[in-house]
Amino acid sequence: MDYLIQVRDLELDYHWGDHHKSIFQAFNCNIPPGAFVSITGANGSGKSSLLKLIMGLIEPNSGAIIVGERQVRFGYVDGVKDGQIAYLAQQMDELFFGETVAQELSYQKEQLTSEDHQLLEQLNMEHLLPRRIDTLSGGEKQGIALVQFLANSAPLLLLDEPSSYLDKQAAQVLRKALVRAHEQGRTIVHATQFKREVAWGSHVLDLDSQQPRVERL
Repeated sequence: MDYLIQVRDLELDYHWGDHHKSIFQAFNCNIPPGAFVSITGANGSGKSSLLKLIMGLIEPNSGAIIVGERQVRFGYVDGVKDGQIAYLAQQMDELFFGETVAQELSYQKEQLTSEDHQLLEQLNMEHLLPRRIDTLSGGEKQGIALVQFLANSAPLLLLDEPSSYLDKQAAQVLRKALVRAHEQGRTIVHATQFKREVAWGSHVLDLDSQQPRVERL
């Protein structure tokens, strides 16, 4: 079988002064194209780290990650630059560049699309367009980041605990959009702390298990 994402012999440690934590030791996994993989595990198990490794945002101690036919290079974020990867980070403030919501949503395009307006309406956030980003609540920021993310047409979607700040209505919009994207053949890797969200997808990767591997639901 051909795989879209291959993780080979991955080692990752974190150091804070005298403290040391091992996240991955000789870790391997494979994600087939078109899969919807939910990554689960306790806090500190490596859910966010694995997404950042796939993105090239952090560097492993050793090992390799291959996306498509290209090995991920630390610091280059090649997949995002060439439109192959869309990433919804947990730290929302890292995502914004505009001063207002309208400026942010129209960043790199001439005007908001009908899909943008539809998503804003579904999330009950169209009234936020003139607001400054720095005046939004955590849930409002997550909703705006979600609109940006879902309007992206990249074939590989990476999400880092996206529903943490969303209310029930917004979480349902997210679920329906991800299910639709999966039905369209896009590959989704979704880190979540909520067990109920595992059922959204087709596969699960439980980082708390003795031998973590991608398993079909």
